[in-house]
Amino acid sequence: MKLVSEDKKVIECKEVGPEALKVLSPERTEMLKMIANRPMYPAQIAREMGMQVQAVYYHIKMLERAGLAGFVEYEERGGAVAKKFSSASDSLAVVLNNRAWGGYREQKEEVPRLLSFFIKNGRFDGLAVLGSPDPHGKYRARGNELCMTEFGMLLGQYAGFSFPFYMLDTEIKEKEKEGNLVLAGGPKVNTLVSEVNGFLPIRFEEGSFDVYSTLSGKKYGENIGIVEILQNPFNKSKRLLLLGGLNQNGTRAAVLALIKKMKEVEEGNAYNSDIIAKVVEGFDDNGDGVVDAVEILE
Repeated sequence: MKLVSEDKKVIECKEVGPEALKVLSPERTEMLKMIANRPMYPAQIAREMGMQVQAVYYHIKMLERAGLAGFVEYEERGGAVAKKFSSASDSLAVVLNNRAWGGYREQKEEVPRLLSFFIKNGRFDGLAVLGSPDPHGKYRARGNELCMTEFGMLLGQYAGFSFPFYMLDTEIKEKEKEGNLVLAGGPKVNTLVSEVNGFLPIRFEEGSFDVYSTLSGKKYGENIGIVEILQNPFNKSKRLLLLGGLNQNGTRAAVLALIKKMKEVEEGNAYNSDIIAKVVEGFDDNGDGVVDAVEILE
């Protein structure tokens, strides 16, 4: 459900009943606030709240049973594996009069499967990484992926976001690479794309930078874009979405493929439907010099 403020801001909200309310002691409410802000492991919660770790485990278990919190991921710490927990929603609500729902309707469409990896509790759970507009990297190239504004508008149909939504490849730190990532551009303009290139089922060839598909064995030239989603090589529990191209037109074609042909993208590659990896080509149908149409090649 949604919680709408007086100034029309909307956040994801979980309806709770009497049993859940019984669980919400001051300590557990404070824990929920902490893990709603970012997933945390019990030892971290205990340290910040000045509590014993075993006591935190007990409180977390009670919150889990009430459906107010849950396990989200593992993290390796000091040779051991710790569980991270998060709240079930960004806010909680008690509905006193069910008839009040009569004046409201669902505001948001069902989230596409491809984007669902990057949306949690109605908010974008990830980071977009764009190539710096300054000369940088091995090729001293400049990034200029303005088409990512269109990706942001697409994402905005299904989720809100917290600052920062994006970072430049020259700004991102090692720890930030471990989250869900949306990478824009090719390896010349985005150094992070260059880092993960070897893990991609459809990748950029060193030297020529032609697009090469390991799934079909084919090579592709100009105005070619890539849309693919895979495990994040820096953290296997997270996802990486690449919207890349040999040039700006290719990256724009990749973004257009999501906007105009999401269902086809979700069907997977023509040579292996288990892998979401598409080669797309952009076209300027109305002759204004801007790519406005896209075809899926595999």
